[in-house]
Amino acid sequence: MCWPSGLSINFVSLALNKDQRRPMTTIYDIAKAAGVTATTVSNVLSGKGSVSATTRARVLKYVRELEYQPNLIARSLIKGRTGVIGLILSGVDNPFYAETTTIVERLAYAVGLRVFTTTLSGDDQVGQKMLKDLILRQVDGILITTWTEKQIMHVIAAMQLPVVHCFWEDDKPASTPYVAIDLESGGLLAGQHLLSLGHRHLGVITHLNRDGSSAHEQRVAGFQNALSQHGLSLDPILLQDGRSSMEGGKTAAHKLLTQPNPPTAIFATNDAMAIGAMAAAWELGLQIPRDLSIIGLDDVTLAKYVVPPLTTVAIDKEAILSHAIKLLLDAINGQEAVSPPPLSPTLVIRGSTGPCLQ
Repeated sequence: MCWPSGLSINFVSLALNKDQRRPMTTIYDIAKAAGVTATTVSNVLSGKGSVSATTRARVLKYVRELEYQPNLIARSLIKGRTGVIGLILSGVDNPFYAETTTIVERLAYAVGLRVFTTTLSGDDQVGQKMLKDLILRQVDGILITTWTEKQIMHVIAAMQLPVVHCFWEDDKPASTPYVAIDLESGGLLAGQHLLSLGHRHLGVITHLNRDGSSAHEQRVAGFQNALSQHGLSLDPILLQDGRSSMEGGKTAAHKLLTQPNPPTAIFATNDAMAIGAMAAAWELGLQIPRDLSIIGLDDVTLAKYVVPPLTTVAIDKEAILSHAIKLLLDAINGQEAVSPPPLSPTLVIRGSTGPCLQ
C-alpha cells in the first residue's frame, strides 16, 4: 500500500505501550483487596453460597473500584453456551424491523445475551446459507420475527435449537412457541376509524401474493369486516400491492389516486407503505387530511414525525419482544415455553385522518 507523500505513521505508537496497559482484574485481585477467599468472591458474583451482607457489600465495593469484568468466553465454555442468540428479520429497510432489532438487542443485553442478526431475502439458497452461518456461530437459540418459507423452516428445524416466532406465526411448526399480534383486529380498528369519519369510498394498500404468508391478509380481512358491518364491501380495483415498502406504497397510492373515482381514504397495512402513500398524495397536490385521509399499521417512531403525523394502529413491539425473549430463555434453559394469547393492537389517532368532506 502506498501512503500519501508526507504522511508518516508510526504503527508502534498506535499500540499501547506494554507498561501502560492495565492488567485485567481477576477474582483473586478482588479477594486480596477484600480480605476474603476467591471462592467467596465467586459466590458473590454468581449469587450462590452463603455470604453475609457485610462481606457481600465489601466484595462488590472492590468489584466496582477495580472495574472487574467477567470473562464471558470462559463463562460460556463452563456453561456449554455462547450467550448469543440469532435474530431473523426480513430486512432493516423497513423501519419496523430496524426498531425491532434495537429493542431485541437491548432486551437481550439486559439478560446477559448478545445478538447475531440475519436478514432473509426471497432467495431460498441465500437464506439457507445465512441460517447455516448461525450454526457455525453456535447461537443458543433463534428468534424469528418475519414470515419464513417452508424450505427455510426445514433448515431451522434441522438446527435442533430453541426457536421462538414473533409477530406472526405462518407455517411455523405446531410445537414452536410464539408471541403473536391480533392482526385482524388491527385491520378492524383501521376500518372502523375511517368509517367513523364518514369515509365510504376506501382504498387499501397491502402486500399481495407473498407465497403463503397471511400476515397482511389478516389485516385486510379485519378491514373488510369493518366495511361489512356498515353494509359495504371493498372494490377490488381499490386494493393495490405496495410490497411492504415506502416506494411500493408510493407507487400503489399513485394508482389509487389517479383513478377516475379515487378513494377519500386509504388504509395501508403497514406504516412504511402509508408513509409512501403520503408522499404520492403530496406529489399529486393533495392536502392530508383535507383531501385524503391515510392510516397505517405498526406505529413506527417515524410515524410521529412525518407531516402531518400519521394515524396508525399500534403494535406494542416492546411488550411482544419482551414476551419473546422470555420464551426463548425458557426454551434455552430447558423449561416449558408457554405461548401467550395474541396481543391486541391499539388505535393511535394523529393528523393524517379527518372527516370526509366530499
